[in-house]
Amino acid sequence: MAGEGLGLAGRAAIVTGAASGIGRATALLLAEAGALVVAVDVEARGLAALSGEAPCATIAADLSDAPACARVVGEAGALHGRIDVLVNAAAILRRVAIADMDDALWHRLMDVNLRSQFALCRAAATAMRPHGGRIVNTSSTAAFNGGAKNSSAYAITKGGSVALTRVLARELGPRGIAVNGVCPGGIDTPMGRQGLPEPEWSRHYETNVPLRRAGQPEEVARAILFLASDWAAGISGHVLDVEGGLMLR
Repeated sequence: MAGEGLGLAGRAAIVTGAASGIGRATALLLAEAGALVVAVDVEARGLAALSGEAPCATIAADLSDAPACARVVGEAGALHGRIDVLVNAAAILRRVAIADMDDALWHRLMDVNLRSQFALCRAAATAMRPHGGRIVNTSSTAAFNGGAKNSSAYAITKGGSVALTRVLARELGPRGIAVNGVCPGGIDTPMGRQGLPEPEWSRHYETNVPLRRAGQPEEVARAILFLASDWAAGISGHVLDVEGGLMLR
């Protein structure tokens, strides 16, 4: 069994953005490790495909809506009687320069990428209060380098995710809730490739990344699995880069 010895078997875990990319890879890996996974996404078709591959319960929800976030945590908690792990992997990327961005798109990015993390963390922290738990927020190296190729607003949301992670680590630690984050670099997903067609995509990573390639979603999922596990019991407030050496920080 993948993840044997990590203490995840029987743990109730919510994974957002689970219909594709990093969220999907994380849901599959957690399920393989024996966790009771509730997979969440706005894309019901992707969730159906996921549930055909792994024993995951699914909830279709638009997480840009704060009440929907509270509903997701409530339904997941009712399903398994508790919440032990929350993985916030839902995100969208739009490559638009700040000068060209209208208010509607700005608010959409903020709502999906940052407000949803806040709302889900707030609801999950209440559910975890009796027994503690683990929260892992997905940020990005864009939080530290300003974002590549007109992804500035996305970078701002991911900077907010880093700050949220550290604030919650301080506030929730006394309740036994560890809060950490991951910062993927370029990951080979449909979202990651957005606006970077071949051969530009491959050339960018072969030139700029020490490992000479983009990352795979499963590589980020393994880092998330570690942070959600008993092996990371003494870690909180940390943001783990998964980017092939791109940042070297």
